[in-house]
Amino acid sequence: MPKKVDVEETRLRIAKAAGKAIAAKGISAVTMIDIANAAGVTTGMITHYFEGKADIIGAALRVPFLNIERKIARLLKKGERDLATLLDVSIPASKIHADDSAIWVNFWGVIAADAEYRKLNHTLHLEGRKIYDHVIRAAWPESEQWSPEVFETVLRSVITFIFGLGAGGVTNRAVWTSSVQRSQLRLHLSLIRGWAEQNTHIRAKAN
Repeated sequence: MPKKVDVEETRLRIAKAAGKAIAAKGISAVTMIDIANAAGVTTGMITHYFEGKADIIGAALRVPFLNIERKIARLLKKGERDLATLLDVSIPASKIHADDSAIWVNFWGVIAADAEYRKLNHTLHLEGRKIYDHVIRAAWPESEQWSPEVFETVLRSVITFIFGLGAGGVTNRAVWTSSVQRSQLRLHLSLIRGWAEQNTHIRAKAN
């Protein structure tokens, strides 16, 4: 009896291989053959599961989000509530996280000149926001008392800083070492948390 093929599992396996190929060659240079070779499949099999190169790249870019979401969920389940520790899985402080960040840094280099990639970037950004929204609220329960404007500012600031660390850690590892990334992340979180609390206190007094 032929083995039943799990479509999502196969797509994920190809997407992970595509990510490695992208990190190694760059989005502009990587070809369907490169991705097929990395996945150990034929190009025909890839086109069976994906509509084209943009579809594969989108799937590859979602893999880091999936990794981050799963690791954060495991940490939260164990009772971890220190936001810097939870977000450590989002920065390229370790080799496995650096590989994930490299995929995104490659992508950022091509979106300015490609409308399809810009649209994809917007969609993925909205998906990623949900992860960081959830982890901030879980780690900082006082955020439930913040106004929507304050929380939105904190969320954007955290995401922007993580993206910056990702770019620095991938492109200039000599300066953005693991220890520097972690210390800067902890400092930024402390500052933005303090700002949010101060802003909330000022608003409460004004009302």
